[in-house]
Amino acid sequence: MFVVGDNCAVNKRLAHLMGVPLVGCASHHLNLAVRRFLEPYEEDLEQVQTLVRRLRTITQASKLRLKTSLRPKLRNETRWGSTFAMLDRYLGLREYISADDEELAMPSPAANRRLKALLVEMADVESISKKLQSIDLNLLDARDLLNGLLEIKPSLSHYLAPNSDIVHSPDFELGVVKVLGGQAKRLTRAERSALQPFLRRSTTATCEEEEAAKLGFADRILKRRKVEAEPSAYILLHAIPPTSNIVERLFSVARMVLRYERNRLTPLVLEMILFLKVNSSYWDVTTVDACV
Repeated sequence: MFVVGDNCAVNKRLAHLMGVPLVGCASHHLNLAVRRFLEPYEEDLEQVQTLVRRLRTITQASKLRLKTSLRPKLRNETRWGSTFAMLDRYLGLREYISADDEELAMPSPAANRRLKALLVEMADVESISKKLQSIDLNLLDARDLLNGLLEIKPSLSHYLAPNSDIVHSPDFELGVVKVLGGQAKRLTRAERSALQPFLRRSTTATCEEEEAAKLGFADRILKRRKVEAEPSAYILLHAIPPTSNIVERLFSVARMVLRYERNRLTPLVLEMILFLKVNSSYWDVTTVDACV
């Protein structure tokens, strides 16, 4: 058993009480790393945020609507991707914004040059962030993505390095990455200990032991050496998700389902609806027709 989530005190305490490793959410680590990276640009970004708020008012929005179909985007403090989206949209709208409008405080030309350079620099980070949203990634894939990002941006290592202080269970995470990468023989003693609950005899070795039990005593002695030489396998490691994004999506879906006009839904009905929505790829109209 394991816990996947951000490295907050509650999750750390929960993992400690359960006696299981805590796998830090890769998206959360990336968000923290980028927020720290953006601190020197915070003043420029705040200017854009103030401008965008103004552009979203009825008067300014109507002016923009006459020139373009693009709409200003606000950033969310807890999601760095919204900062990238806001900056990208602002630079796309800049040519449609009147510099003579006294109600708008435009960033200076120097600030615009810095923001444009920042957008180009953070394009690779946005690519990694979107890829981490995939549901078919494992810990090895996530580590490869973060390592690739660290090669071009070493300054993000404070949160993205495999042995950084924010990692709650480094031996477990490093051990999983080594096993998934075919390097099980390079596991350290601490990593082997962390992966012990996932250690299982391979199916081949089990079958050979059953066959050896049917042989005579002498044949079993000769066969035993081959059976003991069979390597052990770690199971279920590929099923450990590197992020908790799927859980966040579930809560978002739950909020959309349980609106104010539907707050009288019973917990059983809500659970059934959410189960069907989350597993929508496993059923279609034909399945429903067969059940009815």
